[in-house]
Amino acid sequence: MLPFISPDDNFHLNLGIVLIVTQTFGESSRGALKLNNERLHIYTYLVKNPVKLNLFLNVLGKGSALISPKDAYSVTSISSNVDPLFDRRNLKALITTLVGESLISVIYKKKDGFFYKLSDSGLEKANQLNTEYFYEVRLLCDTLKSTLSSSTSSLNKALNQVMQKEIVSDGK
Repeated sequence: MLPFISPDDNFHLNLGIVLIVTQTFGESSRGALKLNNERLHIYTYLVKNPVKLNLFLNVLGKGSALISPKDAYSVTSISSNVDPLFDRRNLKALITTLVGESLISVIYKKKDGFFYKLSDSGLEKANQLNTEYFYEVRLLCDTLKSTLSSSTSSLNKALNQVMQKEIVSDGK
């Protein structure tokens, strides 16, 4: 029997996802830094869980995303893994690797903490991620752009509501 490797656990795949999330949300069109640890964590989780992303957008009143049938009817959509929401070590390892390879720049603001944006070489690498999977990741990121104007606390609140709805529906 061949082993099943979960995409959630594939380090290189997750590096690509974080690159695309950083490319999409690192800076606003006016150059304002937007992607802090909390947003990076939330957006990465949602991109990897499109059904949750859809519910999240609905809670915020931001419409919904067009998700593929394979995502809508997957095992993950029925019973998602919430462990990544509580495990910051994996994301820290991804960020450390990307910073070490000079693909992501880290900017520290005394009042607001750390922010991330792509370096020039990171932008080049992110643009090379052109498989169908990464195309879908980009589309999901685009649907989340409308949440950039929301505060981090409202994003956390909306995500908590989505997770509580899942717990209630699973308990029936």
